[in-house]
Amino acid sequence: MIEEVAYLLKLLPDEAERSYGLALIYVMRGKFIEAVKSLENAVEIQSEHVRARWLLGEIQFKIGNYQAAAEALEIVVKHEPDNLTAITWLSLAYHCLDKKGKAISTQSILQTIAPDLMVLRPNR
Repeated sequence: MIEEVAYLLKLLPDEAERSYGLALIYVMRGKFIEAVKSLENAVEIQSEHVRARWLLGEIQFKIGNYQAAAEALEIVVKHEPDNLTAITWLSLAYHCLDKKGKAISTQSILQTIAPDLMVLRPNR
């Protein structure tokens, strides 16, 4: 199995995509710290790699690194201002960081884009 994965990763067009692909494998195996390292490598190589930043933000949030999650997701939202999922994760990260003003303004963006969307809050 490992040999097949290594072969498939070599087929990807560039190093950033290979790092992103490796991160996806780590996520599927529940190895989130390794996934974070691969995603950080992907965005170091290609700073505009939005999918890598998005996944990085979600993983950082899920492992409790809310500041790192917010930093990654801010870049995603900057590049994709109508990305409801990224905006939602960003709002939740701000909420967990007790950045109420930013959480509220991010939620208002959600309500503007999707007025029927219910805003979720984490249990803390």
